[in-house]
Amino acid sequence: MEVVAAPEDGVWRVGREPDLLSASVSAKISRPGKPNTGNRFDSPTGAYGVRYFASDLDGCYGETLARFRADKKLARVIGAEWSELGFMNVGDIPADWRQRRGAIRVRFPDGGSNATFSAGVRFLDIESVQTREALLPDFETLLRFFGYPDLDVPVVRGHDRRVTRYISQWTYEQVDEDERPMYAGIRYLSRLNSDWELWAVFDNVAIEEMTRRAILPNDEALNRVAKTYGLTVY
Repeated sequence: MEVVAAPEDGVWRVGREPDLLSASVSAKISRPGKPNTGNRFDSPTGAYGVRYFASDLDGCYGETLARFRADKKLARVIGAEWSELGFMNVGDIPADWRQRRGAIRVRFPDGGSNATFSAGVRFLDIESVQTREALLPDFETLLRFFGYPDLDVPVVRGHDRRVTRYISQWTYEQVDEDERPMYAGIRYLSRLNSDWELWAVFDNVAIEEMTRRAILPNDEALNRVAKTYGLTVY
């Protein structure tokens, strides 16, 4: 297994007000057997929560704004008429989207509440081929059941979240001989851009807030991602 620490200068999250650090526990109200249920590394049973972070704000905005990418064919068909009727254009993100969210940077200090972790706050690196090869014997049956020949990059980054959610559960349940948890979560890369490094952090990890700020229209990372996606953020 390959394990890594989060960046020393912290990780970022774009969250909803009033609680920017609320954990995802979507399995409690959804069906874990459906491929697109919940977030990638949520608990398959709702037994624990997961908070999602990125190493930089580009990754945060890249993940959160992806759902708003404009359908270019739709934009050509309704663009002019839609605007004339007073509606926002396809690909426009209203100011309300920003105002309901904030950006927060945190770190996960060793010691204190996190002293309960076996080797400090370390994350399972699912992008490592060594990690995936080590996991393969435990997941061969599950992979065959869902029709996958291997535990490879397309599986861990793909749209089907059934396998990844059970990887999350396996990771969460690993303890040392003293029953201390071994992993604080999972390090992975975005399926949209391999330059975006992401972190799924279990809700038993203590967090230290470093800074928070409102999301403003002149946010450089926000505008970089919006330009890439062909969006306009107001």
